Amino acid sequence: MNGTTIYQDPSILNILETKFYNDTEKFVEAIKEMFQIKNRLERQEYNLLKAYDRGELSIGQIGTILNLSKYEVMELLEKYDIPFIRVDEAYIEHEFNAFK
Repeated sequence: MNGTTIYQDPSILNILETKFYNDTEKFVEAIKEMFQIKNRLERQEYNLLKAYDRGELSIGQIGTILNLSKYEVMELLEKYDIPFIRVDEAYIEHEFNAFK
């Protein structure tokens, strides 16, 4: 594998040369490991959000676990298309009765 033909971006070439001493195999392994870590974090994130969806965790609890603000957790809910508020018949009736 020739790093100069595969990696055209100057910043990537700089990292390859200075941090990996042109060892493309170690460089590729480091990138694979980075993506594996990212995938594990996204799975954890998703599992926590599904627990919220099932009513098992609150937004605050997820924020604490992931070290995120409540707003950031709500953005994640949107990213994964998980509703922030569940509106069912009982909720609507409760809200409607509040105005009586």
